[in-house]
Amino acid sequence: MENVALIEQLEVTKETSTIIQEKQVQAKITEKEINESRESYRPVASEGAMLYFLLIQLWIIDHMYQYSLESFQNFFFKAIEKTEESEETDVRVASLIQMIRIVIYQWVSRGLFERHK
Repeated sequence: MENVALIEQLEVTKETSTIIQEKQVQAKITEKEINESRESYRPVASEGAMLYFLLIQLWIIDHMYQYSLESFQNFFFKAIEKTEESEETDVRVASLIQMIRIVIYQWVSRGLFERHK
């Protein structure tokens, strides 16, 4: 009881511990929200993956139809940028999938030989 500095330091440590515990609770809540949001956009990622794997199979038709992942990503992200914003996640996901299909289709169809169209 005589060491006032030690007691004050213990009180500061206790307050810091309480603040850290509160932030950990908030971090868990935030992590849960992020996971839920990420899962709601999983159909968009699945659509992108499916389109890419379909696209790279075009080399079977003609060896000239070889597309890089980097160029696919460029068009994928362009489609995301073109998509209108929406407050509702379901509407946003549907819009993203539709725009990704359109942009990838336009990109690929420009490069196809006339006899393959």
